[in-house]
Amino acid sequence: MILFLSVCVKSLIELGRRYEWPKGQVCPHCGGRLWGHGFVSGWFDGCPQAVWLPRYRCSICRKVVGVRPAGYWSRFQASIADIRESLAHRLKCRRWPSGRSPSRQRHWLNGLKKQIQVRFGMGWEGDLLEAFDELCKAGVRAASRAV
Repeated sequence: MILFLSVCVKSLIELGRRYEWPKGQVCPHCGGRLWGHGFVSGWFDGCPQAVWLPRYRCSICRKVVGVRPAGYWSRFQASIADIRESLAHRLKCRRWPSGRSPSRQRHWLNGLKKQIQVRFGMGWEGDLLEAFDELCKAGVRAASRAV
């Protein structure tokens, strides 16, 4: 389970484990109190080194909850905005933007197509970016192949 917080990735790099994370969070599963449970390193595009992200354990259900910066899906190193921008460039110009691995960008496009099939059905006639936005509004990782 992941909590998303509005934090700047750059400040996370500079402060490391000393970053002052917001207190008073509750477990998204049961509403119990969260206690510190160490740190895990996370990698994000544009960061020259790993970022230390805190983990918490719920005092009631004992689940471990991770924290990520807002604007990033779990298991993705690129921001949601960067993924959308890359897909928009591909759909408009019929080629991938430079600076990122084409295979990685194809993975995002194939994941989006899979999410559209699963969530909207085979008869989806709309724009892919429109579907991306709708899936994001619904809280779905739009570029993920995991259903």
